[in-house]
Amino acid sequence: MIHPESKDRETISFGDASRDIWDIVVVGAGVSGSIAAREAARLGSKVLLVEKATLPRRKVCGCFLNANAVASLAQLDLTPLLVASGAPAVRGVFVAAGRHQAYLPLPTGAALSRYWLDEHLSLEAMAAGASLLLRTEAHLAGVDSDCCRLRLTRGDEEAEIRSRIVVAADGLAGRLARETKGCQQFINPHSRVGVSAATSLVPEAYQPGTIQMVVGREGYIGSLQVEDGRVEIAAALDPVAMKRFGPGETVRRILHQSPLPRFEDVGELTWQGTMPLSCRTSPPAGERIFFVGDAAGYIEPFTGEGMAWAIASGAAVAVTAHEAARHYTPDLPRRWIAKREHLLRGRMRLCRLVTQSLRHQRLTELNVALLGRLPFLAAPVIRWLNRPRPNPSGPRR
Repeated sequence: MIHPESKDRETISFGDASRDIWDIVVVGAGVSGSIAAREAARLGSKVLLVEKATLPRRKVCGCFLNANAVASLAQLDLTPLLVASGAPAVRGVFVAAGRHQAYLPLPTGAALSRYWLDEHLSLEAMAAGASLLLRTEAHLAGVDSDCCRLRLTRGDEEAEIRSRIVVAADGLAGRLARETKGCQQFINPHSRVGVSAATSLVPEAYQPGTIQMVVGREGYIGSLQVEDGRVEIAAALDPVAMKRFGPGETVRRILHQSPLPRFEDVGELTWQGTMPLSCRTSPPAGERIFFVGDAAGYIEPFTGEGMAWAIASGAAVAVTAHEAARHYTPDLPRRWIAKREHLLRGRMRLCRLVTQSLRHQRLTELNVALLGRLPFLAAPVIRWLNRPRPNPSGPRR
């Protein structure tokens, strides 16, 4: 179902939200959160989706839907949404390191900005029956025998609501992990920092339908033209270099070393950033609360894997949360942890190895030079990362 845009999408007031016990409150209307809310509502749960920002809004990174992500959207009956977006097809990636470059064909994916995708996924959640609160922060106030208590704040407004289950999809900088008893958030002190910007000044030599990835000593950068014609530029940067030069200049320095088309205006763009990219919540579940998406754990980005994980884990947690809301048992957090591990662990491990290898510039240059001559060597890894997984929320009726 495709929905008209609206500036005021909220379907419930603070007062109404605090009157009843919700089956599930999902905190965070990113990809994982909106899909979790939609799928849980379709299963029959009474769902409230809470987002601290307004929609639509830009987000750092995440504009490439690889073949795995596209297949997952199809399994969730969301192909019409993808078609309506006008997202360009993506069929390959140029990788450059030093003066070497390689072109690697990819199974067909799509280029879609988070500005468009997150807004329309939240509308899909509402169409399925979920209620939505925007510009609202949620804090865990306590856990009782039969529900969680959440404190909602928006400016001078405040309310306490109750929910049988909470799905924490509040991202890298989310607070729920720190507020949950028995959970800790661990950040790799050597992690790079994510930044992104968009430009409408597209280099003449840029090839639409391709990702351009440049690896340098101070980080790596991916660029991709999305549905509105702009190019989204996302980077994982060394924090020392970024502190010294700033994000725009650090990106310019890395691109300047590359034979790929250059974006001459990167120094003047408005850059958004994240906290360090490599972090994890341990364990990614607590009593009556399940963590999903970046809130559960994140590694440095590569080429679309994070979006595929977000879609799959959002659909999977909806099933667990719906079951828990109907009949909660103490083993459900452990079962969610095991389900998430089964769903994501192998692919996350491979991407972690790839991104760690990118820190070794000379090795990366040698690998890119080799792939420039023998691109088929990358095919098994590309096929495995893009292989569709079964729909984790079960068959459609």
